[in-house]
Amino acid sequence: MIDFRYHLVSIVSIFLALAVGIVLGAGPLQNEIGATLEDEVAGLRDDKTQLNDQLDAARAGTEARDAFITAANPTVLAGRLEGRRVALVVLPDVDSALVETTATTMAAAGARVTSTTSVDEDWVTADESAAAVRETVVTRVAGAVGLDVADPGTEVAPRDVLLAALLVAPADPQAPTVDTAEVERGLGSLADAGLLSVDTPDGAFEQAELVVVLSGTVVAPEGDAEATAAQWVDLTLALDARGAGSVLAAQVDPTVEEVQVMTSLRDDTDAAAEVSGVDDAGEPMGQASVALALAEQAAGGAGQYGLAPGAEEPFAPIPAPTPTAVP
Repeated sequence: MIDFRYHLVSIVSIFLALAVGIVLGAGPLQNEIGATLEDEVAGLRDDKTQLNDQLDAARAGTEARDAFITAANPTVLAGRLEGRRVALVVLPDVDSALVETTATTMAAAGARVTSTTSVDEDWVTADESAAAVRETVVTRVAGAVGLDVADPGTEVAPRDVLLAALLVAPADPQAPTVDTAEVERGLGSLADAGLLSVDTPDGAFEQAELVVVLSGTVVAPEGDAEATAAQWVDLTLALDARGAGSVLAAQVDPTVEEVQVMTSLRDDTDAAAEVSGVDDAGEPMGQASVALALAEQAAGGAGQYGLAPGAEEPFAPIPAPTPTAVP
């Protein structure tokens, strides 16, 4: 059993060791210790300078690369989406600059952005009162435009079926269509209910063939983020199923701990095989991937691109140029 004498000896030993260290440090080892510390500090300063130089060089290289890609994108993307009608669907917490840049990229690829729809948080809210109001509005709008959105054979939410039918022309000739005037009235009703807002070029709405869904971190009460992200993926899948293809685009920051829709897409193997994802859409390389991935979707392919976890390749495939006939 450990007694008081054991503790006393331990305490005395500690103080003796401390005293010896002080004596040695102040005496015969003083100069040696001081010189060693000065050398280490000088070495650390040199390391810091070298690291700063390397960081500056890397930053300059990145800026030069981005400038080149920005300049080359119009040439690389020219005609990739020629004549295609594209709808932009903007989820909550997306930077407006990303929306504008994506619209510019679509135009550079030859596509026509037919609408930009910003979807409100209440589209996927778990609040019972708000959800009840939302479902009432969805049922009323679906009935007004003559759509049956309650399909017991699928797990797609009626609201997602409705929005897909309003924004996207069906790729399947057997799928039900909606008259343009009815579409505009339906979207207006959803906007009046505060569920979304729609912007169309020159006020002329036209249904799209392809969709780019722009996403960010999930806006939801604590504990609901994962479920909310999954519901945004479901909306993207509904848009994809209706038209010729969809791409989920985001600027993913791997250091951010919040739940991201892109992560939810890539965690779902089946969903990732249907909808392409671009996780660096805020960068010039990512913007090129959005257009190229959309073209790949139109051709029946899919892939995950970028630099975040779950990406299969850093950028979407660039089709080989068509050989020019020599006269």
